[in-house]
Amino acid sequence: MRTILVPVDFTPTTENAVKIAADWAKQYDYQNIILLKTAGESEFDYLHLAEGHAFVNEESVNSLLERNELLFDQLTAIVKEKSPEIKVSRVLSDWALTRSINELLKNQPTVELIILGSDDHTSSTESFVSDNIISIARTSPVKTLIVPNSYQYSAAKNIFIPCDLKGVKRLERLFHHKPVIHQEDVRLLFLNINPRENSDINEDGKRELENYIQEHLTEIPSTVFYSHDKDIIKGILNFASSHDTDLIIALPGRHSFLYYLASRSISEGIYQNTSQPVLILK
Repeated sequence: MRTILVPVDFTPTTENAVKIAADWAKQYDYQNIILLKTAGESEFDYLHLAEGHAFVNEESVNSLLERNELLFDQLTAIVKEKSPEIKVSRVLSDWALTRSINELLKNQPTVELIILGSDDHTSSTESFVSDNIISIARTSPVKTLIVPNSYQYSAAKNIFIPCDLKGVKRLERLFHHKPVIHQEDVRLLFLNINPRENSDINEDGKRELENYIQEHLTEIPSTVFYSHDKDIIKGILNFASSHDTDLIIALPGRHSFLYYLASRSISEGIYQNTSQPVLILK
């Protein structure tokens, strides 16, 4: 049973991620969606102070559990309204979010995709899940789809793939995800960005990239673009905004969103990407 995992909290950002998960499951033939909620990020709403000591009373614990169940009910109803055939499972964990996800993945080998909601300029509240995107994406052994809060689902027809001339063989990862790239009318847009000023793009690297695409992706319409930009993240986002793109696929390596976001603030990376989802491959 192919499964999508969606970490959730009490924000519109993760509610939107659940909506996208329901559409994605229907489009790409997933049968199960797991909603994961960690108790930890909300327990301080019910924390009381007495004589300098913190404690959580039984009434507060019960209230928290009821609130979580109400959240699960609301999100399950969203999935069922969009895709009634999809099974929805619920997991409530007391562990930290990243550990909860990795433990769940160990026990649920059918999970093939994590969908994470990301706050953007349209977000009215701060999402606990969004705050942990980098740590989740870095440690997850399965592919991760990052969905901006303002994104509304549409079929991925124009797929944008930033790539590194020194890592052409990383394109092999695309073949592990054929349901995404082999849809009808899909077009692939490859972009290589040269961050060095006054230097030409390596001709041997260009030939290797273009030959690889021609040899292995002959059945999918593809276009290769080249550009210069000292700021690779900025170059990627500018390209995405100026071309008709429905999905960005981040390959492992130097041109991966994850590579750059690991050493830069989230606001300079994912938060600037206010329209397209980003699929990080493993």
